[in-house]
Amino acid sequence: MKHLYEYINEIMDIASVNHAEPQNAKDMFLANIRNAGDPTLPHYRGAGNVDYAALAEDLPRLTNEGVALTQALFDHYKALVELRRAGRYAEAVELMRGAVEAESNGLCDDDE
Repeated sequence: MKHLYEYINEIMDIASVNHAEPQNAKDMFLANIRNAGDPTLPHYRGAGNVDYAALAEDLPRLTNEGVALTQALFDHYKALVELRRAGRYAEAVELMRGAVEAESNGLCDDDE
């Protein structure tokens, strides 16, 4: 079972190639999954060799994870960019994993 945060580097690559904000690139990544296999629908470039069709069965869960990932992007954008700039892609995934899991578990409370 894959999680959306595992594709943070591909999402950031989509953002870069398409001159999009990361939260919009997340939606582009999800659209690529939704549109996989249909050449008449949009396919956003930049994510390398992702097998979008293989992710189709996980689309509802991945979509649900999108809110937490968007918040994690806002909260940790600077650190994420610095890790990627340094070529520390696995650490970028771990940063987002921790942030998404904290957000999903209600550990991040904006009301405090």
